[in-house]
Amino acid sequence: MKKVAVLLRLLKKENETDKETFGIKQDIIYALKNYNVNYYLVPMDTNLNDDYDNIIEMINMADGVVVPGGRRGGSKMELDIIRYLYDNDIPTFGICLGHQSIGKVFGGTKQKVLGHMARNKKYVHYVNINKDSLLYEIIGKERILVNSRHKNMIINTNISVSAYSDDGTIEAIEDKTKKCFIGIQWHPESIMDDDNKKIFDYFISRL
Repeated sequence: MKKVAVLLRLLKKENETDKETFGIKQDIIYALKNYNVNYYLVPMDTNLNDDYDNIIEMINMADGVVVPGGRRGGSKMELDIIRYLYDNDIPTFGICLGHQSIGKVFGGTKQKVLGHMARNKKYVHYVNINKDSLLYEIIGKERILVNSRHKNMIINTNISVSAYSDDGTIEAIEDKTKKCFIGIQWHPESIMDDDNKKIFDYFISRL
């Protein structure tokens, strides 16, 4: 059975007395349970510089990696891990913050975004997909409705951009030369309609 590694970041502490813990939204797990794969969670403690080799060892046991959303990310360790995934052609699916980190690896700049925050709504805005992109090949549509619950975005990157929102926000990036190397700004795991399930289907098919 194929194996998927899901990277975990430290959660943001609400106050100084809170212990630092790793976490992930359950939607990622629910989405992966739709497929005949094993998944395991890989804590990524960016405070331990000597932990990189251990994380890479765990990644190498997987057939593909999900770099999920979260509140804390974009550290040098995370960017080095993404570069390793890219250089070794390990199927990679970046979501929200994971998407932004992929963009940063390829020369991107991240900044705060105004609007787009609607945590409890399934559909918030449209995304326009380039017809010559892999994402279009996967979904088969030029325009889809998505959710939105991000506080940051990438405003440029050297990797191929495959989709924008109506206000020009970069919504998807990719490299068609790899087995699967995709970043998505929205949260497809929280929708899993026909369009968004196709993205997961493709990622799983490339393991």
